[in-house]
Amino acid sequence: MRIRSFEYHSAASLSDGLEFLNAYGSDTKVLAGGTDLVLALKAKKISPSHVLNINDIAELAYIRHEDSTVRIGPLVKHSRVASDKIIVERLPALACATGLVGSWQLRNVGTLGGNLCNASPSADSAPPLLAMDARAIVADYSGEMDMPLRDFFVGPRACILKPNQILKEVVIPVSERVSFGMYMKLMRKKAVDVALVGVCFYAELDNMRAKVARIGIGLGGVAPTPIRALKAEEMFRNATLPEAMQALPDAAEVAVAAINPISDIRASASYRREIVRTYVKLAGDQVFRKLSSGVAES
Repeated sequence: MRIRSFEYHSAASLSDGLEFLNAYGSDTKVLAGGTDLVLALKAKKISPSHVLNINDIAELAYIRHEDSTVRIGPLVKHSRVASDKIIVERLPALACATGLVGSWQLRNVGTLGGNLCNASPSADSAPPLLAMDARAIVADYSGEMDMPLRDFFVGPRACILKPNQILKEVVIPVSERVSFGMYMKLMRKKAVDVALVGVCFYAELDNMRAKVARIGIGLGGVAPTPIRALKAEEMFRNATLPEAMQALPDAAEVAVAAINPISDIRASASYRREIVRTYVKLAGDQVFRKLSSGVAES
């Protein structure tokens, strides 16, 4: 299908890109990996007068481990996130999730920032980032804004970014305590597919390794935006590992009660609820068993 004409621009630096968006952002779409943008252009869902390519901005393509955080630029490809040594070792749920985005061709082109800014309710990278309390750094021509990633999503395929803003960085805290996380994705068998349901379960132990210090449960594909199951997380407060494992069925029910998934041709709402119930229990059980075994990275 033929794409309607537009003016193409390419930014060599972040400041160049922000300057352009400050002037023309209201009628501009930003091109990163382009895996979603090009499809939308072909389908004529959008018809911008300008397209701004930011792929040449080297300062937005990095992974750094510093000050007890992992900092990821928005132009880092999914394949790089999935294979990065630090992320695989310290943030395995994120490595798993980005390794499940589309096909290997898409993972070599699509970017972490694009996956988040597209704001699909089923975005694979969102549940683990939400579960691990990631933050988003948003930049415009006047400065930067630091916010919890949970505040970044405002609706189906809608994020907080204004036309003159760019997602500059994703910051993920890396705990010094013993921790582990797991991401589980339901998709059609043997298909390159978005998540029907995505569940990330993340846990940290306290410094004595006796009790659960923090739980994060991120859900995708079951609400208008990716969400945290905050009430379900409360079920594990101050629990020992045996107590936490016993609490999993009740926590799964609380997580299910908090969602309102849609029914569509791919899956019914009731089926999605059942998968959330099952995945919270399965992922939580495997996370707690990993922590119990003493082999989780501290």
